[in-house]
Amino acid sequence: MQPFQSGWSTSQMNLSQYNDTDECNARPVAEDTCLMFPGHSKLEWTFAVNAWIFGAMVGSLCCGHFSDKYGRKKALMGNCIFMIVGGVVQASVSNIWVFAVGRLIAGIASGTATATIGAYINELSPPHMRNTLGLGLQIFTTIGILVPAICFFFANTSSGWRYLAAFPVVLAVIYLLLAPTMCIESPAWLLTQGRTEEAKEVIARLYGEEHVQTALSWLQVSKKPENAEEGLAAPKQESMFNPRYRMQLLGGILLSCAQQLSGINAVFYYSGSIFSDAGISDSRVGTLIIDFINIFPAFFTGVLANRFGARNMILWGLSGMVVMSIGMTVAFVVDVSALSIVFTALYVIVFGVTLGPLVWVMTADIFPDSIRASASSLCIGINWLCNLI
Repeated sequence: MQPFQSGWSTSQMNLSQYNDTDECNARPVAEDTCLMFPGHSKLEWTFAVNAWIFGAMVGSLCCGHFSDKYGRKKALMGNCIFMIVGGVVQASVSNIWVFAVGRLIAGIASGTATATIGAYINELSPPHMRNTLGLGLQIFTTIGILVPAICFFFANTSSGWRYLAAFPVVLAVIYLLLAPTMCIESPAWLLTQGRTEEAKEVIARLYGEEHVQTALSWLQVSKKPENAEEGLAAPKQESMFNPRYRMQLLGGILLSCAQQLSGINAVFYYSGSIFSDAGISDSRVGTLIIDFINIFPAFFTGVLANRFGARNMILWGLSGMVVMSIGMTVAFVVDVSALSIVFTALYVIVFGVTLGPLVWVMTADIFPDSIRASASSLCIGINWLCNLI
């Protein structure tokens, strides 16, 4: 539900009728135009949009401390407070600057979710399924991007945007109701806190009593399966800046930068214009097509990554995106709109099957349990910083 909120917040303002520059600059503003805060300036709108990204950067950078101190489960439950407050503020205000504050608070929730959930899933999953299960973060984020695009066909009214802004409150309430019984604490975190017996209970619930020792051997804080319980009673504090983790940290940061600086945000931003040039005048249709295309590639990523390796997938993805970018550029220069749509769709597919989902999986996977939360927090925080740039 929390990745869904992140995708939802990404997409909830992406309707031209909310922010048509000419319509919003008109005086007086015509009825049924500039539907969100009629008469707002471009600066105000830009601030409101980017407040969410800034909040996500803050949330992802700060959540590692709380995740390490209180555990993954409590961190995610506490994150629901930001989801609720952000949604209520956005849905109820009549001033765009206060709305931006609500966006910032919602952004803190999105950043916390993206930085915490990848590590949480990694620590709950058996090694051979981490690539596959870790893709859930990307899949539910893309579904969260898609659903508002569908709602735009019904929410293009002066009050419709308020319902979109308030919906994450529903997600947060459902999560808070279900989490106490359905969510479990990370056994890896419990072990780093010296709570071995609790960790064994969680593992038994996940995999059965007969697999407790085997599951303990997966955890990176232990060295040998037969001694999996030894040396785990005392918490071991490590720093992600320890020289032994220098390459992992650098790799995680570069992955995050590559994902956001790949140009994918520009593709989504200009998708409406691309489809408009091809004769599809309703920007909602173009946005919907791209959002649909964006969902399905991640379902194949797990199989492909297990077969070819995540590293190779990333390298192939970057190469493919370069080729598609050249194709899009040529299509724009020669003014062949149909070709530009083809290359745009292929670009999104390549991103969606490689760089998009694998960054979340690899960022969590390359760090040991003792520093996973803090290191993931830093890497994903830089990811959001690159998004803001």
